[in-house]
Amino acid sequence: MTGQRALRSAVFGALLSFSAGGFAQQIVTTSDVIQQPGYQTSWQNMMKGQARLPGWARKGIGTSTPAQSLSWQGQNYLVGNLCKPHDCANNFLIVAFKEDKSQAWGVRVEVENRPEAIDHPKKYARYQWLGKPNDDIKALLKKQFEDNPDWK
Repeated sequence: MTGQRALRSAVFGALLSFSAGGFAQQIVTTSDVIQQPGYQTSWQNMMKGQARLPGWARKGIGTSTPAQSLSWQGQNYLVGNLCKPHDCANNFLIVAFKEDKSQAWGVRVEVENRPEAIDHPKKYARYQWLGKPNDDIKALLKKQFEDNPDWK
C-alpha cells in the first residue's frame, strides 16, 4: 500500500511538473516579443527619431505582461504592455504590432508623481506617440489602459 501511494505521488508529481513546464513555456511577455526577429525590426523602426525616451522604453526591457493577439476594426494585432521597473503606475508603454510584424505603434504614458495622480492618473498623464499611429491605432492603444476602472 505504501509503495502504491509513493508511486501515485511520483506519477502525479511528474505529470504536474510536465504540465506546469509546458504552461510556462507558452507565456510570452511583451519584452520577449520585442527581442524576436521581425518584431525587433518593427520596434527599432518605431523608436527611430524619438526624443526623450528612457532606456527601458527605448530597449523594450522592463516589467511586462504577456502579449495578446486581438482583432481591431478587421485587422489582427499583437498587443502588449511594458513598464519602468518599480514604477509601473507612473511609467508604462503599450505597443501594437501588425500581424505580419511589418509595423509597430506605441504610446508611452508618464503620470506625474504627485498625490493627486493616485486617484486621477488620467488628469496628470502625458502621452508620447511612437511610430506615427493614425487615429484608429491611437484608439486601439488608449483602449488598453482606459478600460481599467482605476484610470480616471
